[in-house]
Amino acid sequence: MKHVLIYPVKKGYLDPVVVSNVAKKAESAGFYAFLSWDHYMLPDAPDTFDAWSLLAYLSGITDTIKLGTVVTPLPFRPPAQLAKIVSTTDVLSNGRTIVGVGAGWHRPEFEAFSNWDTPGVRVDRTKEALSLMTRLWQGETVDFMGDHNTNKSALIMPSPIQRPFPPLWFGVRGKRMLQLASMYADAWIPTNIEPDEYSSVLTQLREMSSQVRPGAIVKGALQNFELFLNADSCLERIKSFEEAGCEFYGSVWSYPADEMVDRIDWYKESIMPYF
Repeated sequence: MKHVLIYPVKKGYLDPVVVSNVAKKAESAGFYAFLSWDHYMLPDAPDTFDAWSLLAYLSGITDTIKLGTVVTPLPFRPPAQLAKIVSTTDVLSNGRTIVGVGAGWHRPEFEAFSNWDTPGVRVDRTKEALSLMTRLWQGETVDFMGDHNTNKSALIMPSPIQRPFPPLWFGVRGKRMLQLASMYADAWIPTNIEPDEYSSVLTQLREMSSQVRPGAIVKGALQNFELFLNADSCLERIKSFEEAGCEFYGSVWSYPADEMVDRIDWYKESIMPYF
């Protein structure tokens, strides 16, 4: 089991000093990855950071911890532009980027900063974005004409350090998005799910993936919003997901801002040694 710290980029957690200290402490404690929410607005507040700007900043003050999103709604940005942003972050971090993949869910932020579509269209746009972005990341000069994007002689240089492109972690549950995950996902990172359903869907996703990508195994990850103050209950919960196939346990680190760094020490001493 590897441990992932998920940073809640929202009001009360936007002090650059706090974010920096948490990222550096998570790295020294042995967390596998630091993941950020990718939202321009949230239901409870408009206060956020641009996730990819934050990750690029953190790439300059960390050395080994993976840096990514949970998750990026692919229809939110022009996909060629997003591919360039991701590639830049991967180069700046020396190949430590994880790209979270979703289709988006928060209508107000799309209406404010992008374009809102029906669920089916957002999935269509996500599928088209993946087709375009994965080609661009491999250094191709791309002429692309889709239903939602047209690109002429698009080229991204430098290409991402990770080959053929950075790992894609899908935070999805719907049937069509799971089909996309079977084609592209390195890992599946759902939320609001219990261990029994987690095991069932992960098994299904792996079976689907084996049919289109023989030999590929989708890893199991998790975004968990439960806030634990007691080690025993935390260990019990993590172990239940480990038994269900989870390999990357992600805790949303929504402790009070002035406790976040000390809580990493607690987690390192009380939780990590048991895995």
